Order: sequence, then structure tokens, then C-alpha cells
Amino acid sequence: MKSPVLLLLTVLLFSTVRASEMRTWRAPGSFTVRAKFVSYDEGTVTLQRHNGDTIEVRLEQLTPADRREVTRLAGDHARGSLPAGQMEAPTGRRELTWKNLHLGDHWPRGMTDKEKGALLGLSRNWSHAESEYFILHYQQMGYARVVARQADFFYQYIAADLPGFQDRAREKSSIVVLRNAREWERFIEASGVAPEWSAAYVHGHVMYLQDTGRSRDNAHVLAHEMSHLVLNRFFARPPPLWLNEGLAEWYGKTGWKAFNGQRVNPARELGRLRNPMPLAQMFSLRGYPSDPADISRFYATSHHLVGFLMLEKDNREFVRFLQLITVRGQDPMLALREVYEFESLQALESAFHRFLR
Repeated sequence: MKSPVLLLLTVLLFSTVRASEMRTWRAPGSFTVRAKFVSYDEGTVTLQRHNGDTIEVRLEQLTPADRREVTRLAGDHARGSLPAGQMEAPTGRRELTWKNLHLGDHWPRGMTDKEKGALLGLSRNWSHAESEYFILHYQQMGYARVVARQADFFYQYIAADLPGFQDRAREKSSIVVLRNAREWERFIEASGVAPEWSAAYVHGHVMYLQDTGRSRDNAHVLAHEMSHLVLNRFFARPPPLWLNEGLAEWYGKTGWKAFNGQRVNPARELGRLRNPMPLAQMFSLRGYPSDPADISRFYATSHHLVGFLMLEKDNREFVRFLQLITVRGQDPMLALREVYEFESLQALESAFHRFLR
């Protein structure tokens, strides 16, 4: 009689053989290959031909039927794949997609040792889950599920608004949710990455936040940081500070309204700006102002300037402007001249102030 361990190994081996049967894999166009499935890792499918040679194919390059087959064969190990195809604007609140992750180390590679050490040093054990577009790391599930639903909506909402941009990340971004302000303070102190006054921050492809409740102000902070997290996936080069924060303010506010089923009218989203920061001062900033009043002026002016540029031309031209800066690395003033025909900062400021009136 076989031992339980030997029996288990036999079952696993039989399952692997069945999962690795030869089949024809296709991609739209002329690509076909007869091979068996070997593994799936963060968007890359490894296949093996009959002669033993292995090839790697990005999941989004395969046909929809083959993508479903990869997910079926990979099972619980199908982690980090982003849905492929033309992104469409979401309608209504997204249904929550949530899959608990149990096996392996699910902490993101982009996390610093100090950040990871600070998180593991907290008093509550961590759990991990995957939504359609993100990996969630959390101490308690309730608020993490709220964040996951909103994050999936924001990804689709922003991606649909930026046609022509390509998601450049190979794996899903991560969202780390701490359970309360006390745990957050301990984390901020131990990691030393963000200012002690911060309630959330984004570091590359990882977002850190605390459960601050569901008030309107807290929701806007979450929406703003989530916009940074999504936009970071599409930009090959970082935009200037004013453009980066202006985009996060714009999508944070319009995306939040859309998420809650409210109609978004771009021409009416800005309101009045009573004390704008001079553009020469704003364009020269390499870091955030030290004066709290100037910080508020900076964010408000950045928000209105991005709104002005979005409304001054159609979406196709605004996307071209963004691509010149964040993909090709062009100087912002040269991009403004090429797309909007502003020959100088003074010309831009004059047009901006006419818009504000």
C-alpha cells in the first residue's frame, strides 16, 4: 500500500502531466506554435516545444481562448496578469474581483528593505489578495476590499482616457493597507520614507495607506494617490511636478465622481481659482513648497492648469502632449509650443488667466 506522501506525489505528477499536454497556441495574426504549457509568471507564459526548446510569450499576445487556458492551467499560481485588449471606460461601480493568495512571497519587488521590515515588524499578521488589476496586502479585510474595488475602477477609467498609452509594467502594482492610524505611525517612523504628516503615499508601483474611514476628504486623498499609482504604469519618464500633481488632482476628482455614478462634465469640474500661483514659480519647483499656504496654491493651480490644457484641445492632442513629455522625454515648454502653440511661458500664463476668468 502506498504511503499518503507517495500517493500525493503521484496525484500531483499525474495532474502536471495532464496540464502539460501538447496543444496549439495562437496569437492574432500568423503566430501559431505546438507546445505544452510549462509555467506562468507575472504576465509571461513559458511554453515547451516537442523538441524540448522553450519559448516565452506575453499573455496579452495570445488569443482570448488561449489566455483563459493559461489561467486554467496555472490555477492558484496565475498571479499578476493584466486583462488585455482595448480598454473601455467603466460604467457604474465595478463588481469586486478578489482572490486570496496563499502560496509564495507576494510582497512587491519594488518595496525597499526598510519598508518591508517596518511592515513585518507590526503587531498584526499580513494577508495578500489579488484583484483584477492590483495585488493587495492588508491586515484586516474590510477596508482593503473597498480599496480594491475603487482601484480596479480607477485603472480602467484612466487607461480608457489615455488611448495610445501603453501599460509598461510587467506585473501588477501593489496596495498596502494598514489597519489604523497607530500602525501607520509606527510604519512611517520605522521606514523613514514619507513625511510623518502623510496619510498615504505612492513609491513607484506600490501605494501605502491607512484605513482612515470613508469620509469625503479621506476618499479624495485615496483617489488622488490611486491616480498616481495608475499613471506611473503608463509613463516611461516622470512628468514635472506640476503636471504630475495636476493629473492626480484631475483624475482623483473626476474618477471619484464617476466611481460614485455621478455625471462628469469636464468643463464644470474645476470651479473657481481665486489665488493662482504664478506659472514661472510653479514651473521652477523641484520639490514641494515649505509654506502650507503655498502647497494649497500649488495643488489648486496645477489642477486648473491641467484642466485648461485638457479643455483647450481635444483628447487626442492632450494625449499627444503627455506622450511628448512622459514617453519621449521632451521639455514641457517645447511640448506646449508644439501642441498648443504657446511660444513662451508668458503666452501660456495670459491664456490661462483668460480661461480662469
